[in-house]
Amino acid sequence: MYIAQIFVCKLIPADMKKFLLISLAFSLVLAFSSCKKDKDNPDGVLNFGYVSGKVYTPSGVPVPAANVFVDVEGEIYIARTDKDGYFYLRAPEGERELHVQGGDGSLFRSQYNIEIVADEVLNLPDNYLLVAQAVELAYIPGAYDRIETILIDSMGYAADEIAVSDLDDPVLMAGYGAIFLNCGKSGILDSAKYANMEEYVMNGGNIYASDYAVEYLTGDGYYTLNLNDGGASHHHHGDVPMNNMKAGCNTPEIGGFIDDATLCTDKEGPSTMVYQAEIVDTLIMAFLGKTHIDIEYDLGAWEVIKDLTAPWEILIQDPVTYGPLAARMNIPTAATVRNQLEQGWVTICHFPPGNPANMQTITISVNALPAHLAHGDYVGSCLGGAGTIFFTTFHNHVQGDVGPDVYQMLQYFIMNL
Repeated sequence: MYIAQIFVCKLIPADMKKFLLISLAFSLVLAFSSCKKDKDNPDGVLNFGYVSGKVYTPSGVPVPAANVFVDVEGEIYIARTDKDGYFYLRAPEGERELHVQGGDGSLFRSQYNIEIVADEVLNLPDNYLLVAQAVELAYIPGAYDRIETILIDSMGYAADEIAVSDLDDPVLMAGYGAIFLNCGKSGILDSAKYANMEEYVMNGGNIYASDYAVEYLTGDGYYTLNLNDGGASHHHHGDVPMNNMKAGCNTPEIGGFIDDATLCTDKEGPSTMVYQAEIVDTLIMAFLGKTHIDIEYDLGAWEVIKDLTAPWEILIQDPVTYGPLAARMNIPTAATVRNQLEQGWVTICHFPPGNPANMQTITISVNALPAHLAHGDYVGSCLGGAGTIFFTTFHNHVQGDVGPDVYQMLQYFIMNL
C-alpha cells in the first residue's frame, strides 16, 4: 500500500488521533504520575540562575542546534546551541537534571545532574556535555557513499553494518532506531523487503537515503515477489494515474513503498556545482549559521527530484535549475508512542507558556509526561510524525569532494532523524 494512501485512508481526524495518543499515554504512565511541589521551592516562588557551556559528540565534534533544557513540573526552560555548540540557559535555581539532546532526543540524548544557584552563572567545563547515543543504529554499504565515515569516524557513534538481505528480517530491523542507506546498493530488492521497510518506518523507524538509495524507497525496477510474504499484493510505481499532474518522471520505477506521486526522481543530473542553494529549513539555517550553501555534484546521472508533494517537505533547494535537493518525510504513528513509553521515554510537542508559536519537539521521561499533558503539550513530534525519512540527492562520501558545509549538514541529518 502506498504511504500516500495510508495518510488519506488510514489516518483518523487529528483531534481524535491526539485524544487516542493522550489516552494511550495516560494509561501507560499512570503508575508514575504524582502531585507535588518543587522540593527546592516549597512556596512556589522561583529564583533563577544561569548555565552555560558547549555540547559535543563523543569524539569532540561541536553540536549546533542541540536542545539543552531543564524540566520543572512540566515547564521547560530551554536553550539551543549556536553553530559552535555553545548555549546560555536561564533556569530556576536548585538541583536540576540538565537534558542535552540532538534533534528531538529520540536517537541522541544525555542527562546531567547540576545545581543552579540564583543570580549566578554555572559555567560547565569544556568537553563535559556529550550527547550520547540512545539507540542502536545500522547502515547498508554503498558503491558511492559512506555515511558511516561521518557517523562513526567523525562523530564517534556506533553503527552495525547490515546487508540488503537483512531487510528480509523485520525483527532485526526493529532493533535499530535508524538505518542509513548509502548510494549504490549491492543486491536486488523484493516485495518482502519493501513491505518490511514500510512497516519499519510506520513503527517509528528512521531512514536516511542518499542519491541512488532512493531505490529503497520508490523501487529499483526489479519488483520480484518474495514467496515468504504470503503472496501479498504490493503497488507498482509504474502505474501512475494518468490524471496525476505531478507524474513528471520519465521512467518511474516498479517497486518500493513510497508512491511516485509523492516522490519521483530521474537519473539525469549532470556533474556540476550548484552555487547558492537555498536552505529552506530554519533549523538547518541555525545549524550552519547561513541561508545558502554551495553543493558539488562530483558524479553525473544523480537523482533529480522531479515531483515532491506532501507529506514530503523541502529542506534545501536550487530555485533556478534543479529544484529540491534534500527532503524530509515524517510518518505519524501510534506504534512509536507505545514503544517509547514502554522504554521509559516519550517524544512530545511542548508549547512554551506565553509563547505557544515557539513549539519544540523534545524527548522526556515518562515520569514527567502527566505534567506536560496537563500543560497542553501532546505526545508526538511537532512536525506531525514519528518515523522520519531524509533523502538527499547529493553524495556523502568524504573523499575531498564534500565541502565543509555539506559535511556539517550531513551531521545535522544524522542528529535529527
